[in-house]
Amino acid sequence: MSTARLILKQPSGWFAAGREVAQALALLSDGAFKLYIHLCLEADRHTGRVGIEMAEWMRVLRKDPASIEAAFGELQGHDICQRHNHHVEICDRFWPYQKQIAVATAHVQAEFLRQARAAFLAPACVRSAFTSADEKLALKLGHRGVTLEQLRQAIWLGCVRKYAAMLNGQTRLPITSLAYFASLIDEVTQPQIPVSYWDHVRRKMEEMEKRWLQTANSVPKTDVGPAEPSLPEML
Repeated sequence: MSTARLILKQPSGWFAAGREVAQALALLSDGAFKLYIHLCLEADRHTGRVGIEMAEWMRVLRKDPASIEAAFGELQGHDICQRHNHHVEICDRFWPYQKQIAVATAHVQAEFLRQARAAFLAPACVRSAFTSADEKLALKLGHRGVTLEQLRQAIWLGCVRKYAAMLNGQTRLPITSLAYFASLIDEVTQPQIPVSYWDHVRRKMEEMEKRWLQTANSVPKTDVGPAEPSLPEML
């Protein structure tokens, strides 16, 4: 009698958790294993790599930066992953897929552009399509080593300043170019800024966006003008 064929409830988004995961389970503490599993779920299947997004990990894992750093130390101590400037790569022994670095390059670029586009178009104060100029700029930022997390931080910061100007009646012009946010990259990459600060900026942006959306169509959708220069100071 043949065994019934297994059918996945979700045809995509799953991870091949087998011998490699079992080995990690035997080595790691609860917190480090939880981080390892999260990295596995988020990593590119062709490369075993995932971008470093500390704010997102804090939110998902409900841990402070010190706890996450301690977990990373444990992962690296067991040679489970290697941490680079802007990404983490899970080592072969603990990664169930054969790595195909060259094949994955185009996919990684496409995924970076997809997420950059989504982050850029999400705020209500943006009135634009993701143009070819925006695409070229996003790729340039990626080649410079700018992470998606840093790009999101620049977008949050730029939107807070734009909403403040709109709510104060200083402008009605929306943001129309990714360049508006790219000019803030140097600010958000300052090493002395704590990770928790960006949670504050994101919440502030969401709060101000709600206030602005309640102000009787302060920015008509047809009123599209050139982007204004960003302010140099932090919040």
